[in-house]
Amino acid sequence: MAQAGNNVIGIVELTDEYDASDQHATEAFNGLRSAFYDRLQHWVRVKDECRKMSHNRVCVLLKDIGSEGELHLAASKLQRLFKEPYDHRGAHLHFAVRAGFSLSSSANDDMALAMRQAGIALNQARTSPQIYELYSPQRTGNLHAETVLLHRMEEALENGEFQLYFQPQVHAGYNTLIGAEALLRWHTPDKEVLTPAAFIDVAEKNDIIRPLTWWVIKSAAARLARWPKELSIAVNVPPPLLLQDDIQSVVHDALDIHGVDASRLNLEVTERIMVDNQEFMLQQLHGLREIGVKIAIDDFGTGFSSLSYFRDLPVDEIKIDQSFVRAMLHSEKDHAIVKAVIDLAHNFSLKVVAEGVESQELAQRLTEMRCDILQGYAIERPLPVEVFERHYHL
Repeated sequence: MAQAGNNVIGIVELTDEYDASDQHATEAFNGLRSAFYDRLQHWVRVKDECRKMSHNRVCVLLKDIGSEGELHLAASKLQRLFKEPYDHRGAHLHFAVRAGFSLSSSANDDMALAMRQAGIALNQARTSPQIYELYSPQRTGNLHAETVLLHRMEEALENGEFQLYFQPQVHAGYNTLIGAEALLRWHTPDKEVLTPAAFIDVAEKNDIIRPLTWWVIKSAAARLARWPKELSIAVNVPPPLLLQDDIQSVVHDALDIHGVDASRLNLEVTERIMVDNQEFMLQQLHGLREIGVKIAIDDFGTGFSSLSYFRDLPVDEIKIDQSFVRAMLHSEKDHAIVKAVIDLAHNFSLKVVAEGVESQELAQRLTEMRCDILQGYAIERPLPVEVFERHYHL
């Protein structure tokens, strides 16, 4: 994790894909390249440095980056900057931009080493669903371990080692069960129970995230068919899967097979969905809502979407990130953020879910603030399905 005063070395690249024998294509790309460099000047701050490395690569030095979160925000702004196409004689040319970054603790660090690390991160970014990658020695050194883990996950999915646990969600005012969030657990052959923190990053970098998520959706639909009709289940959907054409058919078929009312399935997505391909993401969300499922924005407040994105998103719920909820009793700023999100959501006729509710005092304060739904250890931990159903007499 970056510390205050750190610098970040980055390489930003415009993908060089055009037919050099085509004079018109060469002219168009030259214009695109010029616009690429000009837009970068609007991205770096006054104290940062930016210089050309080649005709389509730029080296940047971002000074005093205090955390990886700040770098993530800067990279998000970089992506938005190149979202608008370049107009060349009435034709709209899109930028294909990727970036690799390396942290350095001081200006005296080995610049050549930092540049090599940024180059490695850039290579990783070329095959990543996001615009940039941050150099990680552990990641670079553990590619073999990731391959082994991926193979184990494929076997685990085939052998039925994944299970759904359920964390209750209760009505804040009446303290009654209204549903649960489905959370993935991996029961390994050696009796370990792994949470997604141990494997989801590798899953999301590889295609296994697709069948794994489809399994979760189908399993949730099957469970809903056995529960009382007033209960719902929330399922997390990774942003890249919203770019899959078949997500709507998977959701529709899962609900149809089990005869479940679509409004009982709540798909949770993060604000990151609005970074890539915003227009298509909105189409996908509208299509899912036409099926009848509910859409919730998860981890709200930690992303970088503008209020205009929020205004246009076809969603039903806002789920306040637990980092704000857990800190709100001893932080006036976090308390103000939680209150602002609740008021904003209600003004848009959206329900609000607070996760990370770990004390009765927190639950009481959130209820007083008119939060709709509570989730957290003060209510109950995630439970295996048999325990959950027995505890709530299902």
